[in-house]
Amino acid sequence: MKKILLMFALCLSGMAAMAQSTRTIKGAVVDKDGNPLPGATVEATNGAESTVVDADGTFSMEVPRWLNTATAKYAGMYNKKMKVQAGDMIFRMTPKKERVWMVNAIGGYGMGGNLDGGFTFGAMGANLGKWGGYLKLLFCVDDNFNDMLGVPTVTAGVTKSVFDFMHVYAGAGYSPVNVSEGWTYYDEDWTNGSSGAAFDLGFIFLPVRHMSVNLGYTLAYDFDGGYNSFVQLGVGYTF
Repeated sequence: MKKILLMFALCLSGMAAMAQSTRTIKGAVVDKDGNPLPGATVEATNGAESTVVDADGTFSMEVPRWLNTATAKYAGMYNKKMKVQAGDMIFRMTPKKERVWMVNAIGGYGMGGNLDGGFTFGAMGANLGKWGGYLKLLFCVDDNFNDMLGVPTVTAGVTKSVFDFMHVYAGAGYSPVNVSEGWTYYDEDWTNGSSGAAFDLGFIFLPVRHMSVNLGYTLAYDFDGGYNSFVQLGVGYTF
């Protein structure tokens, strides 16, 4: 009889120890506007325990008491990790940004240097996301439309999403700087031209679906005192 009582006591103490080694976490998984996301999953960080969120977006599950964090997952959303807490855990999910391709036609005006008062025209293509890249081609003419570069200023660089509707970009590339000394497309006199580096800064706006607007600044410099600088405005299509 004593052995039976001892075994019963050991079982009770074991069950009590197990109860003390786990705890219940509960809460909800919602989008950025607070709408429930039924079908989302919540996982213990160690991956051993998980549960599927109910139709109203709520969940409850047993996890080890030592567990510090849990992660919510939902298709089309970034995973969200939170520190385990005593009260309700509200996982507010952020949608993954779709990658967008952009093509712009660009026009610009010379602000200084050899082509002060001149004009530029060209095109820009970009792949936009949280991080992306771009390529820009610019042809330059003087204010009398006499001298024109046969080789365009070419720049490439990175884009970074700031808001859903706005990206910034920065890059560098190659530019034949010295147009005014005879480096022209028409007479193919390349002897007086000077090669230089070009630097870009700008903003890309996505005001409405399938439309993009680009505002940029390009500085071309030959490291020998010659330079051109242009501001540009571009409008184009996104897909």
